[in-house]
Amino acid sequence: MERGRTLSNKKKLLFLLISIAILIIDQWTKKLVISSFYLGESQRILGDIVKFTYIRNPNSVFGLRFGGPIISTILTVIAFIFVIYLFIVAKNTLFLTSISFIIGGALGNLMDRVLYMEVVDFIEIGVGKFRWPTFNVADSFVTIGIILVIIHWFLESRYANSSSVSI
Repeated sequence: MERGRTLSNKKKLLFLLISIAILIIDQWTKKLVISSFYLGESQRILGDIVKFTYIRNPNSVFGLRFGGPIISTILTVIAFIFVIYLFIVAKNTLFLTSISFIIGGALGNLMDRVLYMEVVDFIEIGVGKFRWPTFNVADSFVTIGIILVIIHWFLESRYANSSSVSI
């Protein structure tokens, strides 16, 4: 693990480019869905397992309701500010990668909230009646970023525990 070293601003800039690339891919896929589907339309991609279903989500992640679109936008901005802080203090490339994924995804959904007061979702997965809530590319990167943060913290705690063992 990289401990104690500060990553250069140039290296951090490269990670911001990852966030920007995620934002661009997310917005491009959403524009493609908006221009190709009517609201509520569904197309099978991989049988019944993967579908593209164009919906608009005025609520928080996975359709959870926390007071409507304005509250969801405020909560998104607060979370985004916290993630930016984590990006600034990051000293590890795995952690920086995870935070970059979260920033890119958060920006994609925040842009939707600012433009539409809701988020464009279109990826639907599941089997039969068992369906995951419809999501988008931004949600995917936020989820992957969170998983990487958990892996990072797990590795950090193992490293801390192994280095503190005395013989």
